[in-house]
Amino acid sequence: MVGWAGVLTFLPVATSRGQAGPPPLTLLISMGQSFAAEPEAARILLHIHNSSQQTVWLYRRARGKRPPEQLVQEENKPSITAGGSTVEVKLQPADAQAAGSVATPAEGTVLEYAQMPKPRLVRLAASGDYEETSIVRLRPAQAEGQKPIWGAYLLRLVYGATFSNGEEFQRNLGAVLWQGEVTSNAINVELRPPLPDSGGVLAGSALGPDLQPRAGIRVTLSNEQGQVIDQQVTGRDGKFSFDHLPLALYWIEGRREDATEDTFTFRHEELTHAAPTASSQLVFFPTEIYEAKKLVHKPVLLRVFDPQGQPEAGIEVDAIYSNGTVVDDVKTTTGDDGTATAELLPGRNSVSLGRHSCSQQVERIEVAPGGGADCFKFVFDCIKK
Repeated sequence: MVGWAGVLTFLPVATSRGQAGPPPLTLLISMGQSFAAEPEAARILLHIHNSSQQTVWLYRRARGKRPPEQLVQEENKPSITAGGSTVEVKLQPADAQAAGSVATPAEGTVLEYAQMPKPRLVRLAASGDYEETSIVRLRPAQAEGQKPIWGAYLLRLVYGATFSNGEEFQRNLGAVLWQGEVTSNAINVELRPPLPDSGGVLAGSALGPDLQPRAGIRVTLSNEQGQVIDQQVTGRDGKFSFDHLPLALYWIEGRREDATEDTFTFRHEELTHAAPTASSQLVFFPTEIYEAKKLVHKPVLLRVFDPQGQPEAGIEVDAIYSNGTVVDDVKTTTGDDGTATAELLPGRNSVSLGRHSCSQQVERIEVAPGGGADCFKFVFDCIKK
């Protein structure tokens, strides 16, 4: 927050006594097929229903659940925001006897964007429905001696969201940025071992321009059709390795995990009977960005009112950002409730509000750095041309 410096640990929002909880959502999940064969990832459809009588806003897309973030707020600097939606995987053997022999629990890892993230806000109307797909790497439980327990499992997902500035949406705009947790139904999924000929190995290193190892690189393995199979984040040694692969053509893609610009790079490797093992290097060079589309944008919810406090529909909004090198121009129009969403670059933006027969009104906003979303309220006074 402006005016002080320190470290703030961002924890999930808890509902105070006497304070209304989040609007209820219902989560149903399904899979296109009832099994997942190693090393393929499962594609799970999340069907979210808004059981309440009010519109809510969801953050797309959900990532795997992570430890609470620490926000470092610097004196006289804009407040940093954090947050987003998450998916947590609950996986356990369906058979009671198999469950009793577990030494290491089963786990599911939510796979993320292979390329630069492009988050946005999604409007979910009262009694409305929304669907999103999570790509999940499912790993079986292990018995003593690290023996995989293949077979039938019960799978549930927990969909959640929390934001460091979530209450500002309600307080400033009268809009609900949904926060909370909801657990899905349980579905049956069969985890199958790799096929006998799945002996391929793809390994390698992420390197900087000095050819030294780079940590914090998200490496994605995809099949020839571009479907994500698995991911790893490199450690200090910069290494990654994927095994139990069928002999085929694969894409190895990488990006810097914490980058706010496009650092995506890729290579393709083919595993054959003659060469079932391949080594690949991903080299990351400094990037010079001249195009706005190469920078990570932040979802922003805007709401326009008239001087009497009534929502203004049909207001044309034009947000312009410029830092001397990159120029971004984003246009949107408010809906019946006066709201509009836009993906803007953090920093100073000039926002023009207009309507046919009204003079243009120009405002300045400061989109906060960091993750999550931001919100802004405008009062539009139509002065006839």
